Amino acid sequence: MKEEYEIVAEIINSCAGSSRPQRFFEEAELEDTDIYVKAKHGRDWDQVIKTVLPSGEIEYKLDKGSIQYRYVFTKF
Repeated sequence: MKEEYEIVAEIINSCAGSSRPQRFFEEAELEDTDIYVKAKHGRDWDQVIKTVLPSGEIEYKLDKGSIQYRYVFTKF
């Protein structure tokens, strides 16, 4: 069953010297949040860390050294 989520995606590029992450916001109906992240980082899926936060939000982190990715899924 699909559920509606707000997705906050953050990209931190240390090489570019940026101290602020780039943030993107999206709304999507998903059956599984894993599928969304796998579609973006399929080759690196084994390095992705998934955490369910006490608030119920689902967080994914991927650290590629100079670039870090973070996705937070919040149910509507």
